[in-house]
Amino acid sequence: MSDAGNRNKENRTPEIIDAEVSEIPTQSPPPSDKDTPKKATSGARWPALAALLLSLVALVLVAFLGWQGWQWQQSNVQALQQIGEQAQSIQTESQAQLTQELDSLQQQMAALQSQAQTDKSGIDALQERLTQSIQQVMSRQQSTRKDWLLAEVEYLLRLANQRVLMEQTADGALKLLKSADLILKETDDVSIYEVRKALAADIAALEAVPRLDTEGAFLQLGALNTQVDRLSLIPITNKRELPALLEQITPDSVSQSWTQGLKASWSDAIDKFEQLIVIQHRDEPVEPLLSPEQHFFLQQNLHLMLEQAQLALLQRKQNAYDSALSKSENWIDTYFDPQDSTTNALLRGIAELKQLQVAPEIPDISGSLNTLKAYLEHMTKLKQEGAA
Repeated sequence: MSDAGNRNKENRTPEIIDAEVSEIPTQSPPPSDKDTPKKATSGARWPALAALLLSLVALVLVAFLGWQGWQWQQSNVQALQQIGEQAQSIQTESQAQLTQELDSLQQQMAALQSQAQTDKSGIDALQERLTQSIQQVMSRQQSTRKDWLLAEVEYLLRLANQRVLMEQTADGALKLLKSADLILKETDDVSIYEVRKALAADIAALEAVPRLDTEGAFLQLGALNTQVDRLSLIPITNKRELPALLEQITPDSVSQSWTQGLKASWSDAIDKFEQLIVIQHRDEPVEPLLSPEQHFFLQQNLHLMLEQAQLALLQRKQNAYDSALSKSENWIDTYFDPQDSTTNALLRGIAELKQLQVAPEIPDISGSLNTLKAYLEHMTKLKQEGAA
């Protein structure tokens, strides 16, 4: 079977091969190598030309834009140069114009100052001529109400100068000067301008003097004087006297100390005797205790010192005033109890009163009086010349 089969396969093989071969389709021959390069070259030439054309266009466009930018930059530079030149020219013109205006203003100011000085000189000369004319007219008249007013002003000025010299105060003299100024104002006379000017200077000088409440200071000294009798001397208990300590050493305390042991009793005795010795360091000599009689005289001296301060206040004597208060303060601080409220109150009051200037410097107010006297003498001379 196997042999028969094999023979059949061998017989059929050529037929199958022929059939398979007959079924294979026929194909055209491949193109030749001469035709292929021509078609490839013609297909790739157009993209290259397009790319080259685009590159040329881009290059031309970039060149055109660069040229335009250069032109714009050059125009901006020229514009900036023109603006700078214009600004510099404007600044130069402005500075020159300002300089001219300043020079013109300075010239105008100088002219105004010169004119003002000329006007002032003319006004002063006119005032002087007017004053002389008024004085000459008035010198031909008989005694008028103005003469009586000027006589009253002279009296007030003399009185003010006397009060300054006698009382050494500014209040009374200031009131007199102001009254005299009101009277001069009532005369309504321009020829007494210099008198009112000197009077105004004297009033200003007196108003600058420090004010002193004499009555208040006098009453305050009197109030302190009434507190002197309430002062308390330094208490004797502060001296730790021997009798007070010896009373603590009794037979009972001694016997009790013996029962507590010799050592304890010795320490207690030492403590007791240490209290008998008091060491006080003082920079000044120790003042002995005052007797009742000395205490009385000390109080009377304090009364006298405070009354002397009152008298010095009224007489405007600064040295006597300061000396009386300093002595009073020293005595109170030395002999009387520093813990007492009355002592502290007196010391505070005296310290406050020591700050007062009871004799302030009073200025010279004779200028207005001398000016008025010169005016009256001039008017009298004119009257005499008119009568002659």
